Amino acid sequence: MNTNTNTIVSRHTTSKGVVVWSRCACGRLQMALIPYGTDGKGLAAGGHHIQCPHRGR
Repeated sequence: MNTNTNTIVSRHTTSKGVVVWSRCACGRLQMALIPYGTDGKGLAAGGHHIQCPHRGR
């Protein structure tokens, strides 16, 4: 049984890091930037709908 609530839609390398687009089981898209190295700051946008049962996980 798959308990992962997010499905990776695409993954792209950039000059700053890796951009990952994923989709929640509720249908919402989320983008995350995972920077190269240890001194960069990550970035995330999007998330769960307020009624999504996976919100807050």
